Parts: sequence; structure tokens; C-alpha cells
Amino acid sequence: MFRRMAVALCTILSLTAGTARGADPRLVVVISIDQFPYNYLERFRMHFGKDGFRRLLDSGATFTAASYEHALTVTAAGHAVILSGAYGDQQGIIGNEWYDRTRRREVYCVSDDTAQLVGAIGAGSSPRHFIGSTFGDELRIATGFQSKVISVSLKDRSAILLGGKLATAAYWMRDSAFVSSTYYLRTLPDWARDFNTSGTINANFGRTWTRALPDSAYAFMDRDDAPYEDGGRGLGITFPHPIHGGNPGRITQEFFNALIRSPFGNDILLNFAKQALVGEKLGGRGVTDLLCIGFSANDYVGHAYGPHSHEVLDMTVRIDRVIGDLLSFLDREIGLPNCIIALTSDHGVAPIPEYLHSRFPSADTRRVPHDSFRAFCDSVAGKNFGSPPRGNRWIEAMVGRNIYLNHNALRTVGIAPDAAAQVIVDALRRRDEVAAAYSHRELELLPPSSPLQRRFKHSFHPIRSGDVAYALKPYFSEGDNSTGATHGDPYEYAAHVPLILFGDGIQRGRYALASSPADLAPTLSALCGVGFPAGRDGRVLVEALKNR
Repeated sequence: MFRRMAVALCTILSLTAGTARGADPRLVVVISIDQFPYNYLERFRMHFGKDGFRRLLDSGATFTAASYEHALTVTAAGHAVILSGAYGDQQGIIGNEWYDRTRRREVYCVSDDTAQLVGAIGAGSSPRHFIGSTFGDELRIATGFQSKVISVSLKDRSAILLGGKLATAAYWMRDSAFVSSTYYLRTLPDWARDFNTSGTINANFGRTWTRALPDSAYAFMDRDDAPYEDGGRGLGITFPHPIHGGNPGRITQEFFNALIRSPFGNDILLNFAKQALVGEKLGGRGVTDLLCIGFSANDYVGHAYGPHSHEVLDMTVRIDRVIGDLLSFLDREIGLPNCIIALTSDHGVAPIPEYLHSRFPSADTRRVPHDSFRAFCDSVAGKNFGSPPRGNRWIEAMVGRNIYLNHNALRTVGIAPDAAAQVIVDALRRRDEVAAAYSHRELELLPPSSPLQRRFKHSFHPIRSGDVAYALKPYFSEGDNSTGATHGDPYEYAAHVPLILFGDGIQRGRYALASSPADLAPTLSALCGVGFPAGRDGRVLVEALKNR
């Protein structure tokens, strides 16, 4: 409480100091690197060149203690926070998916039954499930929709949730093309069609991913042939990695799956982002524009090989070069003094349990099959409530660490859903793998009394959340895979991410004050003189703003 009051007082004083803002930036560029914990900047810094991360770290403001304050650290939840400044309890994006009781089905965070793809055939996506606004939305409103907001990524949810509800357009990669949705536009602009017809994506078929550094640079990483890595899609678990999807003779769907699990996916996205900037004349129209870039390939590689793999070191070195290329391009096209650059990530990652055991055999870590939790909850419900009505199950769904009970079946036998939820919670709390469990009622009514409870509250939405939410102990991994790494936990290894600001009006330095990616949107609003996003939870990072 004291910290929040102090931060609020600093914000008020800074905004009433009477200093004039300088000229608005011509372009704001927000970069999100999917699955990129803060420690990568420190662990791999010796391998960075001078033009990428080092340029931002040396000349920008780096917040070394930036962590998400929500429990479910997954892609959609993180990207929804970055430019809204709000968590899922307000903007509704509690995870990549949740269960809709009314429609009795799982809902994808950016699904939209009313939209179609533009640039391909199929169902479209949109931000209709997102509640509130983003920095980009407020920028568009403040300039009478003269500002353009363009958001690009390999993943639809990353592009859409960064862009906001009022974006000019969001684009994402689908097989051999970048596509959009009828939510934004009816046809692709010429520059996007030109990119798709250039063959740039398919030209990567048959390439080989080799190491970017000398072999000796990888000596402090895990073994290259670790059996707990996932070498699917024809990639294999050791360098070099062929990019053909397991069929070197022709392009199949598995080729595209392999491509986005390699550094070439980020290279493709960088080239598309460059074409978007030129094609849309971003930063050159007498008004502030916003370009959002979500680099997704790091996440796919991190899941497959884990944070201590040769592949993740290589991807980090290569994304450093991509950032350097992007900064140089922006300097040539617009001039970096005319830009504000922000770099962050949507989440970190947990170590692979088998890796920890290989280094410390008695480590308290293991994989927990997802189905075992459902079986456990079904068993607890059966012992306490008896057999469910014919054709029903007591557990209606389990999605994203949320357990949804069958309310209709419970009421049929005279059991209140809240009482049933508490039975499940009490049983989960006795399980060795479980660190915390809360009922819907607890999260709705009880004030948080610990950092962990606060994170659960931020991931709780009264309509979309389940009857029970839970978290495993640190370093335990839930899922049905026997290889690879995961994330989604309310712990620092999944929550602590980079947060860097660079540009005019930014006071360079390293800041160890408590901060969060939720602080980015209100800070950009303050820098650009536009309204704060609706429902924002984050603060203005006044310590890194120059008096202008």
C-alpha cells in the first residue's frame, strides 16, 4: 500500500511540475519477443553485437525488476497487458483459452464467428473478446483516427492483442502468406499482397539452421543432444536443423511448422514489418503512428528445446541481430531521434524438469500429466457427491489452470456450486504438486493478502474464470508432453521479463524499482500526450522520463 501511495505521489508531482513536453514522436515501435525472460539479457550479453540489445541497454532506460503481476503467464494474457496496462480481471483476456458455459465450449482468446480471413480462406480472428482499450486505441482517438496502428506477428493473438480494438490492421502468418481479418479490412493492401506473392516464405524450404557462434560459445549450455528436447517437424534435437518439415521432397504443412520453430521465422517477420512501415508510410505523415512487432519464433524454439539449450542461445543471438537490423532500418527511414522504441516480452519460461534432474538428481521437480488432474478431481467429486446424473460429469471442463464444475448437474442433486468448489480446493491443497488453489468465491470476495494471491486476482474474471484456479509448485510442469519446456506459472522465472524504453524524452539508465509491462502503456500515453487506456492498472514510469 505504501509503495503504491508513494508512486502515485511521484506521478502527481511529475505531471504538475509545469515542464512542457517536446515534439510528439513520429513513430512508436513496440517490440515483444515471445518467451524471453529477463535473465537472457544477462546470461547471453557477452554474445551481443553493438547494434541490437546493447544499443537499447546502453542508451535506453532498462527496468531490471519488471514482472507480470498475474498468475497465468501465457502468450495471450501477456500481450493483452502490454499496451492496455491492465490485467485479465479488467480486460478479460485471462489466458489463451477459457470455457464458455453458455455455449458449452472452449473459447480461443481472439476467435470471432463473425469474421473471415483476408488473404486466405477460413475463419477470421479479432479482438472482440478484449474489454477496454490500448495505447494504440487512445492514440487513434486522440488524433481523430489520423494515426495508424499496424501490428504484425507470426501468431494471430500476439498481433491482435498488441494492436487493440481500433487498430488500422493486424497481420499474422498463416502458412505461405500473411493474412488479416475482415474485422479490420476487406482486402489486403498492395504492399502486403506483393510480399505474399514474392515467394519470400516458401524460399526458406530446404534451408539449414546452423550455429551463429563458434562451437565453444555453447559449452556452458546443456548438451546438444539432450533426450528431453523436442525435435519434431523433422528438425531433430542437434545442430544442424533442416527446415523441410520431415519431407525434403515437397512443401507440406509440417514445413511451415518447422519454419516458425527456427530463426528464419523472425527474419520473415522483420522483412514483413519493414514492408508494412514503407507501404503504410508510418512515421512520415505528420502524426504519431504505432508499429507493433511480435517476434514469436523464440517461443516455439523455447518450448521445443528449453531455456538451457544450444538452440535458445542461438535464437537469442540471432534476435539480437534482428533488433539491430530493425533499429538501423528505422534510423535510415525515419531517424531514431524521431522514434520511441519499447521492448518487452509476454512471459518467461520454466527449466525443463529433466534438465534440473540431470544437474541435481534430488531436485523437487517433475512433469504432471494434465489428465491426472482431471482424474483426481473427478475422483474427489465422486467420493463427495456420488455419481453424477446420467450423461453428465461433475467436471465440465479444465482449461488454463481453471476447473469448471457442472453447475446444472450439481444443482440437480442439491449441491451448491460454491460448496462443491471448496471441496475440490481443499483436496487440491493436500496434493504434493500443488502450491495454491482458490475457489471462485475466494477470488471474487477476499482481498489478496500475499503476492501470489494478488497474481491470482489479476487472472480472475467473474464470467470467464472457472470455479477453481490452482498453481503447481515452482519448477513442476503440467502437460501431456514428455519433452520440451513450458510456462504459465505465477513465479518469477515465468513473470520476470525485459522492459526497455529508448528514444527522445527517455532518461537512460538501469532502474531497479518494482515495475511491470503493465506500466508501458500509461508511460507511452504520457510521452505522447494521449489519454490513458481504459482500466489501466500500470503506472507512469516517471523515473525514466526527462523533463521536456
